[in-house]
Amino acid sequence: MSLFKARDWWSTILGEKEEFDQGCLCVADVDNSGSGQDKIIVGSFMGYLRIFNPHPVKPGEGAQAEDLLLEVQLREPILQVEVGKFVSGTEGLHLAVLHFRKLSVYAVSGTLGNVEHGNQYQIKLMYEHNLQRTACNM
Repeated sequence: MSLFKARDWWSTILGEKEEFDQGCLCVADVDNSGSGQDKIIVGSFMGYLRIFNPHPVKPGEGAQAEDLLLEVQLREPILQVEVGKFVSGTEGLHLAVLHFRKLSVYAVSGTLGNVEHGNQYQIKLMYEHNLQRTACNM
């Protein structure tokens, strides 16, 4: 007799032939929405940064298109993503993205949509640090 049952709550398929590492995934309220709903942040070695707001799906159904809040391709491969208070003077959370030779910190914000297409999300570069040596992790 088992006390726990594991069930798939949400899943998605990302890109073709994209590669990821364990540091390329982070879960947090990155847009500081205040709703307490965490988002899934995924970065790939091809430089794609994606932010998802997952909703439970019925068995056999795939992820919904509206689950993807943001998809941008950065110029360099992404080694790791983290969310935290990386900007002084603000209480909000920011997104840190580690590349081979630099660390970039972004603010993620959403604007309410006027039509049924939903909200629009964007990232804004707050600052970046160029590294003297090749990075491995944060």
